[in-house]
Amino acid sequence: MIRAAVLGKPVHHSLSPLVHGLIYRELDIRCEYGLFEVDVSDAERLIRASFSKPDEEWRGFSLTMPLKEVGFSLPFPIEDRANEARSINTITPKGSFNTDISGFERVFRTEGLEPTEVVILGNGATARSALIAIDSLKSVSDVTLYRRSKFHDELLPHKRRVPLVVKSMEEFGSEEMNAMTLVISTLPGSSQDSITEKLSGFEGTLIDVSYAPWPSLLANVVPGRVISGLNLLVAQAVDQARIFSGLPFDEDEMYRKVLSSTIASLGSSR
Repeated sequence: MIRAAVLGKPVHHSLSPLVHGLIYRELDIRCEYGLFEVDVSDAERLIRASFSKPDEEWRGFSLTMPLKEVGFSLPFPIEDRANEARSINTITPKGSFNTDISGFERVFRTEGLEPTEVVILGNGATARSALIAIDSLKSVSDVTLYRRSKFHDELLPHKRRVPLVVKSMEEFGSEEMNAMTLVISTLPGSSQDSITEKLSGFEGTLIDVSYAPWPSLLANVVPGRVISGLNLLVAQAVDQARIFSGLPFDEDEMYRKVLSSTIASLGSSR
């Protein structure tokens, strides 16, 4: 049996229990996947306590905001790409990982995205993961990141194939964006008000990593292609399931199946 959970604050909106349940059903594995709303200090204590009790057989935890840096203060090995992104969203007794990076790569690949320019809104943990994943897009010539504050600038990954320009969020909208531009918004829905007007005529592709509520403010105003954060949630959960279960399977095919079944479970609003 798989025993795991998602940790975060707030976390009541999370669809991770639904998504992981659907994945393990496809794998024909019994699953107990929970949800705990905890802050940083409580998350550290919960993870340490859970992994110190092998009889409870915890396979691992999915970490969402604001806990994607908690793993760096815990005594578990960290994979190279998680170190590079300074972001951990998957932690197990055997090590810590970043499946947001591979999740972005899966979305880029399966959705057939070949942009020439990429704009990232935000500079937190998810934005840093997106930056690393963008290097897999050979079509991209440059990336511009708009930050809300300078606080996380020093954490931005340095090993990049594609040149990066960092600007303040107030400057967003000053450049021309065309149909070959990909915009990745890592902003929570509550922070999207100020930029909706600037994207109201955007005809390229928007990936909005938020998914609750949906459609988001940005999704409502963009006339071009919009990809929901639900896609990223499922894409990275597939890699988490591989890590938690230790079983090999066709991950891209699992992504397609579970994304479809998740949307069906949520109704026709997506």
